[in-house]
Amino acid sequence: MSAEKVVIDYDLLDGVRTSITTIISELKDAPERSHDAAGAIDQPFEQAQLQALAAGFRGSWEPKREELIEALEQVSKRIGDVIDSYIGLDRWF
Repeated sequence: MSAEKVVIDYDLLDGVRTSITTIISELKDAPERSHDAAGAIDQPFEQAQLQALAAGFRGSWEPKREELIEALEQVSKRIGDVIDSYIGLDRWF
């Protein structure tokens, strides 16, 4: 019986982790951008509904955004753990 080799593409995993870090950064900056967007909407044709909808969306999105940031941070940590573990095994063998 022969053992199969495990091939880990460290560059790919590191690229995914870098992308996740960028996404997290964008999500952390999102409240400021959504506030700017809601303010920029103004009141077209003297109607405030669109501005109110944008503000409502921002309020509904906030808790979900925080949960998403936490989940992505955990995924990024797990990817780092995989990279570190397999690099350690590569050195050992």
